Amino acid sequence: MHALGRTLGLAAGLFSLATLAAGADGSWTRCAAPARLVPDPAGRTFHVATWGTNPGSCPAPGYTFRTIDAAAKCAKGKDTIYVHAGTYGPVLIANLWPSDRVLVTNASGENPIIDGWNSVADYAAILGLWQVSNFAIQGLEIRNTGVPDAEHGGYGLRVSRSSSVKLYFNTVHDTARHGIITDGSQMEIVGNDVYNAVMRNRWWQSSFWDAAISSDPTRSQWGFTLRGNSIHDSWGECADILAVDGATVEGNRIYNCVSANLFVSGSRNVTVNRNWIYEASDQYNRPDLGYRAAGIELANEGAASGWSVSDIRITNNIVEWVAQGIRYWRSRTGGSVWDSYGDLYVGFNDFNRTQFSPLRFDTPDGGWPSAQSRLRQNLVLNQSGWAWFSTDTPGAWTVAGNWNYGKSTTSTSPGIVDTWGSYIPAYDLRSGAVIRWTVAPWSEPEMPSADYHCQSRGQSDWNTPGAIN
Repeated sequence: MHALGRTLGLAAGLFSLATLAAGADGSWTRCAAPARLVPDPAGRTFHVATWGTNPGSCPAPGYTFRTIDAAAKCAKGKDTIYVHAGTYGPVLIANLWPSDRVLVTNASGENPIIDGWNSVADYAAILGLWQVSNFAIQGLEIRNTGVPDAEHGGYGLRVSRSSSVKLYFNTVHDTARHGIITDGSQMEIVGNDVYNAVMRNRWWQSSFWDAAISSDPTRSQWGFTLRGNSIHDSWGECADILAVDGATVEGNRIYNCVSANLFVSGSRNVTVNRNWIYEASDQYNRPDLGYRAAGIELANEGAASGWSVSDIRITNNIVEWVAQGIRYWRSRTGGSVWDSYGDLYVGFNDFNRTQFSPLRFDTPDGGWPSAQSRLRQNLVLNQSGWAWFSTDTPGAWTVAGNWNYGKSTTSTSPGIVDTWGSYIPAYDLRSGAVIRWTVAPWSEPEMPSADYHCQSRGQSDWNTPGAIN
């Protein structure tokens, strides 16, 4: 037996913002912050500075260029390009395929800024990568596309028709459309801070699908990692996993967005683990709906590419203060992908203080899910008055071991103290209350090996379900 509690946001990150120069610091979790990319000692070194010059031919290592794209054209696999402090204009790196990774990173302790000067054209980007492979962008601040009206404007960081691209510890903000959008395979988006994205939606006149971070839904893609990012205050969705086979969404702090905080659509083989997802403001409520965004939403929206949502593992997440914790939305708008879901595992999560039913799964196209799914060992604090788990096809689910608490406590409740209307990310036991075993040792074959706080757990030492052990 042990106390039920968590202190998210209170633990210090392993890296400070001053050290990182840009990007998130991981302070919302006790888990180790993801590591920065390090230069390859076998490669050469180049520099970029506002006082540099672009030569007519590629110079010897150590040279200082004026622009990032000029330095990138001279880089080979394993090389590192250090960008020094200063403000630079938009960048396009195109048609480059080095044999190994080229790292473009901030110089140590310096904060280079890539500024769109509030004049980035529609569908253009402040920093664009087009038809490249093996490039990494790290430690840059990317800002200001300009927002002329509700229908126009550009992206922050856009990767198009590329592969093996790593975007680490950048800060991206004040973009008209997506903060970061990628099109290609083997994408890694790690440790970034993305906010004030999709600013054109402030007029509530555009479509609402743009997101702070998203894969491109127009082509099927393979391999997508979203880890350790802070994604927040977006006038569109927060994070979209679209048309991807094989994605990992882990350790992100995702909050304050429109419609959906995390949206998984037309994708399969996706792991959503140890994320903290919430809404702390009504500022981003869509006026036509009047309520907050969903926490995690699953769908097959506009499915002209990708796959039916299937083989999705959702574990150890904390989802709170949202409209619904998890929602499968039957969103058939045409397309070739069957609008159904199957083989979902939703286990060991903490869903609480939702406005509506914490978990809702619509009836899929055809009337029945494509495969059996499992809802097991979740902790639900259901303050809404709606059913904690709502579906028209209950026989398609294995439901067991979940703990659902309302506003009052009983002799079998652990007596959780919770105050609706205040945002305090911690829970305490009522005086004299204890928690007994709720997950029997060796009873759950899919117990996650580590909980939200990165505490290793074997089958013999699990206690209360949910991410807050």
